[in-house]
Amino acid sequence: MKRKPFFFLIMSCALSAAILTGCGPTYPKEKFADSIVRVCKREYKLDVKVATMGKTVAIYVPLQELWDMTFALTKRAGEEINDVILTVSRVSLSTDADYNFYVVIAYDVRIPEIQIIIIKSVEDVKRFMLNDISRGEFAKRMLIDKRINPQAKKEHAVKEVFEKMGLDKKWQDSVMNDFFRAQPAALGDIGYWNDRFYIKDISKPEFLAEQIATRVRMDFFEDKVLSETIVIKASKGSYLSEGNKRYFRIEVLPEPKSFSQLGTVEMVNSVFKKSLEVAAHVLHGYQFKDYDYIEIADETSGRSFKATKDQAEKFRLKKLTFDNILSTNI
Repeated sequence: MKRKPFFFLIMSCALSAAILTGCGPTYPKEKFADSIVRVCKREYKLDVKVATMGKTVAIYVPLQELWDMTFALTKRAGEEINDVILTVSRVSLSTDADYNFYVVIAYDVRIPEIQIIIIKSVEDVKRFMLNDISRGEFAKRMLIDKRINPQAKKEHAVKEVFEKMGLDKKWQDSVMNDFFRAQPAALGDIGYWNDRFYIKDISKPEFLAEQIATRVRMDFFEDKVLSETIVIKASKGSYLSEGNKRYFRIEVLPEPKSFSQLGTVEMVNSVFKKSLEVAAHVLHGYQFKDYDYIEIADETSGRSFKATKDQAEKFRLKKLTFDNILSTNI
């Protein structure tokens, strides 16, 4: 079978439309996980493991050559990851199992400490198949992160402590299990380490929060004007509660390309405005309304900015200017 490049994933998914036809599910929920394993093995010769938690399904795929000498994704690995994602999309679209998100965890068997995590919404896949969202929008809704495995980092550090304490090796694993091996509380802790999945039941709000943060970085990079002056070094999204209020907090770490711009009002306001623009677009796209306000924190200047749900929507519709909202923050 001819493989497709990783960046053609969104085009490949269109092929799965055919599985939507028929009277019953092609992949019954009782065999959902096994179906992913079998299809990956039969069609792509890939050995994967599958685990579920709540309405989230995770797929672990060990690869022989994930990285090249510059730690860039190899062409072969891109194709293999594409095959896994396409398989999960196919199975998810033709099953009576009720899953909201799927997570693909891939790492190089030579360097298992570094992993790629890909998180996708099943709803987004269905909407793309129905032409309800554009190809470009569909691509932006996928979360992709390359990072050191959080559990690996933790265990390496703890084992160093064990060695210094002189703890008997027969007790080390027991202590590790009791105190240092637990399912993650955040998306950033998801992974697979030492034959064990570290996954969580992903909620829609936390997925949207991280998507907003990711798209802020992307939009700054793609904006011809902003990219000339500002680089977003990092961003993080959270969905939080305080009293009876629920809100999104987007933390952004901007870095000016010119030292003279550091901390200036113009720079900070550019960060606030673009971040609000992205947040309003994402939340409207998912018709998500279970929040009271959006808070954007500029980690470089230490300043923050808030916009209520009503203000964010009016800003999106160009019925309210950024300056109008900014004046309510003073």
